[in-house]
Amino acid sequence: MSTMANQVAVSESGIAASPPVRAMERLLSLDVFRGMTLVLMTFVNNHGDHRYGYAPFFHSEWNGWTPTDLVFPFFIFIVGVAIPFAFAGRLNRGESKGKIYKHIISRAVILFALGLFLNCCPHDGGPWFDFSTLRIFGILQRIGLCYLAASVIYLNVKSRGQAIITASLLVFYFVMMKFVPVPGYGAGIFARQGNWVQYIDIHLMRGHLASPDFETKGLLSTLPAIANALIGVLVGQYLRSSRPALEKIAQFFVVGNVMMFLGLVWSVWFPINQGLWTSSLVLFMCGMALVIFTCCYYLVDIQKATWWTKIFIIFGVNPITIWVGEWMVYAMLVKMKLHQAGGAVVSVWALIYARVFASWAGPVHGSELMALAVVLLWSAVLAVMYKKRIFIKV
Repeated sequence: MSTMANQVAVSESGIAASPPVRAMERLLSLDVFRGMTLVLMTFVNNHGDHRYGYAPFFHSEWNGWTPTDLVFPFFIFIVGVAIPFAFAGRLNRGESKGKIYKHIISRAVILFALGLFLNCCPHDGGPWFDFSTLRIFGILQRIGLCYLAASVIYLNVKSRGQAIITASLLVFYFVMMKFVPVPGYGAGIFARQGNWVQYIDIHLMRGHLASPDFETKGLLSTLPAIANALIGVLVGQYLRSSRPALEKIAQFFVVGNVMMFLGLVWSVWFPINQGLWTSSLVLFMCGMALVIFTCCYYLVDIQKATWWTKIFIIFGVNPITIWVGEWMVYAMLVKMKLHQAGGAVVSVWALIYARVFASWAGPVHGSELMALAVVLLWSAVLAVMYKKRIFIKV
């Protein structure tokens, strides 16, 4: 997408027909929604002490969801929405498929490599660049794989076929997880151990997982994550159509709520679970993402109510900066140790938390105040980058 602002026709009544959202136009509401997601991510990743904080700002322990669990499915949805905008201009200019594929593959490889690099810099203060136990999969790795698969499908399959592939991935994953017996365990096990996600990962990548016995961003669970991205692709294509703006908003709102309802119904048999990236999670989270994005689209691109969006825009236009930057800063401050009186050794991060925040606000409030301070500090950094037109992309 280019930096050109999206132009939408607005009638005297406020909403008329909107022309197609062209390939060379930037959808400001998508930047805002991306920024909202990244602000939440930065906050929940930077508790002063991850033992303390408000319950909504921690991941669900297993089944179920909290606001924190919205971040990753929302971001993959956003990646999907952006794909039709990113490639339409190239296709209209007559770029060869080979050149476009080269771009897709190189971007996916860079994202995967960045994810591996971040895994070499652990958040727990452990050894850096320990390749003997290097975690292979992770957040950026999954984004890269979803981007690769969704882009190739978008370029070669029409929207009806994309919808069929999306539904097939979700149903296949459900059938395999629910009805195909796992050797030594049986079928239909959705506990941390004894399911196909855990079984495949531990046999293919033992010693290179997020924990000794489980990978939350593993191989098999990437399939429904690809469906997550394809739902975004379908939304992006419909958004670029010439249908009236009010019709788009109404359709998105209805479809989003239906998807949330179906996700909740499906969760009776296949629980909403981000560790397993269940099909019910995909429907529920994509439905919620669609509803929230629709509100952003209406307010920002249709009504032009942008007074509240600045902080989200500066995050939204520099996602790689904040994704890599906040991880690296946290990891380095945890890794750096200081010797205290009495021989105690404490990390710089823990010292800042204890002295600046927990000392007067207490462990729980202090933990969240430190997270808020990190968000504000990154807001200042990103504001300077935005003012100087510095945008780091892959």
